[in-house]
Amino acid sequence: MTDPPPLVLFSPRMKSARAHLISVMLGPLGLPVFSVLTLWAMIRAPVSATDIFPVFIALELLIYVGAGLSWAFGLALLSTAVALAGFFFSPAPWARALFSLYGVLVWALFAILNAFDHRRDITWNRFQEEWDGLELDLSRIQADVENARTVVEDSQTRINAFDRLQLFTDDLVGPYHRDELLQRALSGLGTMFPKSRVSLHLFPKPDVPDPNDELGLKMLQWGQPRLLPDRGSTTPTWEPGLMIGLPVKGRESFLGWISLEAKQASLPFQIHDLRLASIASDLVSLALGNTERYSQTEALAISDELTGVYTRGYFNERLLEEFRKARHNGRPFSLVLLDIDHFKKINDAHGHHIGDEVLRWLARLVMAQARETDFVARYGGEEFVVIMPSTRGDDAFRFTQRLVKTVGSTPFRWGQKSVKVTVSAGVATLSHEVPNEEEMIRRSDEALYAAKKGGRNRVRVYDR
Repeated sequence: MTDPPPLVLFSPRMKSARAHLISVMLGPLGLPVFSVLTLWAMIRAPVSATDIFPVFIALELLIYVGAGLSWAFGLALLSTAVALAGFFFSPAPWARALFSLYGVLVWALFAILNAFDHRRDITWNRFQEEWDGLELDLSRIQADVENARTVVEDSQTRINAFDRLQLFTDDLVGPYHRDELLQRALSGLGTMFPKSRVSLHLFPKPDVPDPNDELGLKMLQWGQPRLLPDRGSTTPTWEPGLMIGLPVKGRESFLGWISLEAKQASLPFQIHDLRLASIASDLVSLALGNTERYSQTEALAISDELTGVYTRGYFNERLLEEFRKARHNGRPFSLVLLDIDHFKKINDAHGHHIGDEVLRWLARLVMAQARETDFVARYGGEEFVVIMPSTRGDDAFRFTQRLVKTVGSTPFRWGQKSVKVTVSAGVATLSHEVPNEEEMIRRSDEALYAAKKGGRNRVRVYDR
């Protein structure tokens, strides 16, 4: 605790200046000189003691106000010395009485000043204690405010992160295919972690990482997101790190992993970043599972349950799409309509279950002969249809003729029995006279009718 100034109303800077001035006045040279001058004045003219008395009283007060109690005490001792000298050396009795009274008054004044100074010390100490208490309370309040600011900033950061997580979740919802979904996931993770580089590492096969992909092997082993000190490390950490690895998992298998790498070493990932990334990883896995289920559902919706080729409904959509593209690009396309000859006799002779097997067998045979760009669908009953993009009539005719010969020369077998199956086919090719896709179907059906009428097991091309 600091000492109080001579008077509370004086500043420490002013106190220092006054103390320096008083020290010069009452220092080692000042006090003796002042004493000698005083005694000389008293001896030369004792009557002047009445003038010296108020000067000492006033000087006592000024020194106390200017320099404090210790200097006033020094002046009181000096005044006592002067009073004793005057008492012993003054010839006049009234002068000795006056100097005695003067000494008493000086010490009475000093006692009053000492009591005042003691009360002032108590007041100053109380004020200093209260001031220290206020400073302590203020420091605690500042610490609480700083803690509250930190909590608010952290909460705001977490709220912003979960807002981005909500946007990330919304962006993953939809009937996306796997590649599109993974691209959306990478973009969303880049938004959630703007100070990181996001990369996708797909396995060559599900659950089979590249042998050179050490981190991929570790991610498959861990099966959970991990925080790593850096890319070269395979030991997870709970301390701040420069990389987060996220496994990419579908419904039943791991497809790969995603890496998040901090762009700056001074801005590493914290443990709460790992928690947020773990939630994002679970959302990606859930979305991939939904995508797989959607793909399976979509395949079931557009695939014929018996033969596995596309349904007539999906054929209608593709035919309209191909017709519009051909018109827009000025490219030809052909349509082939197939029908099994005497299919009713097969059902009557061998049973409907054998008839179903014949349909499956024919579907596999047509798919094996068709090109990758061709579209094969079951048109209805024992009829199949093939869309052949960018194919002119002659090429479509040769393909269909080869297909008809292959079917006729390949008997259908089950057990020890076999059935000879033949098909008839009609081919129609897009021309300027065809107004719409329905006309394409009508023309191929008319060509098919001509093939059946011509003896079956043959191909006919629509010809007006």
